[in-house]
Amino acid sequence: MSKTPAAGSTERATPMGARLIGSFDERFRSVPVLGVLALIWLFFYTQNSAFLSSQNITNLALQIVTTAILALGIVFVLLVGEIDLSSAVLSGVAATIAANLAVNHGWNLYAALAVALVVGVVAMLIQAVIVVFGVPSLIVTLGGMVVFQGLLLVVLPPEFTVSVGGTEYAKIASSHLPTSISFILTFALWAAFAVTRWRAGGASRPLAALAPIVLCGIALFGGVAILTQANGLPVPVLILAVMLVGASYLTTRTQYGVRLYAVGGNREAAQRAGIPVARMVIYSFLILGACAVIAGVIDASRLLGVSNSSGGGPLMLNAIAAAVVGGTSLFGGRGTVWSALLGALVIGSITNGVQLLGFSPEVQNFATGGVLIIAVAMDVVITRGSLWPRRV
Repeated sequence: MSKTPAAGSTERATPMGARLIGSFDERFRSVPVLGVLALIWLFFYTQNSAFLSSQNITNLALQIVTTAILALGIVFVLLVGEIDLSSAVLSGVAATIAANLAVNHGWNLYAALAVALVVGVVAMLIQAVIVVFGVPSLIVTLGGMVVFQGLLLVVLPPEFTVSVGGTEYAKIASSHLPTSISFILTFALWAAFAVTRWRAGGASRPLAALAPIVLCGIALFGGVAILTQANGLPVPVLILAVMLVGASYLTTRTQYGVRLYAVGGNREAAQRAGIPVARMVIYSFLILGACAVIAGVIDASRLLGVSNSSGGGPLMLNAIAAAVVGGTSLFGGRGTVWSALLGALVIGSITNGVQLLGFSPEVQNFATGGVLIIAVAMDVVITRGSLWPRRV
């Protein structure tokens, strides 16, 4: 005899359905993203085979670097249950300060970049302190965005633009690592991943450990082979890779990572367990500040200048969308740093494909907005553990 739900039941998902939904919470959270990315690539490839050419893949990689680095910083803030709206404009401010000092005032490039980094981190620190005192981060960073827009006009020269073409600043985005060195570094990175993965449980579950090792090797060596076909591995792509690997180690192999997810998962429980919640929130915003500076400098170097539009446009929206689309939860405590890369690939592939096919800009907006809404809806379903809304 079959059972029927109780009249007052508020949960309509079956146990099997709840388990299937829950399975995407951690282990398989990136699977839908990879599926969407594959469909996007397949669609644009069928429309124009040049989409998957080595030249266009390299262009795509360079186009998403700024968004991915900024999204990486946003992931840290989302993981502790906060949000940021100011980092894109802050990236423009930092890039302008570095360009102004290096080009117009004759400073050493590294000294100019150091000053920009300090400004970016301090600016984000001020916002973080206000947040830990209880002001919602949405409001704090919204106000910070407006303040940084004014600050951008202050640090710009009277002509409201600084050209970095032909300077050391421009070489940041235009430099390439030789192919041989690129493959040596790739092998070292893959070997380190393989050893770490095997030590984490390869002896007891060899197949479970070997599968990601093999897949990681195929992805790494295949990607480097494509990206180095022209002049070698672009330095901005190398910077992004190093930041992702470092952030992955920080969040998965250190006490900081354990505390980070604990704070985002249940802040009150983390507080009772002795975790310094306020300090963890501040650390996350500081990491975002550093990522914003690096993203702004690379973007200015690629565009060969800064202006009053630096850090503006869709950059902030795309960075947040990349983090969320890639699998980081808006509710904190779930996601990985790799979601910044996956989400940036999804958003960047849409933009690149639309431009390659000559579609109107509104098509890009429709597609990006639709993917973002679907990603957030999936996050809500996974968080709730049910396909059905709760009754109130």
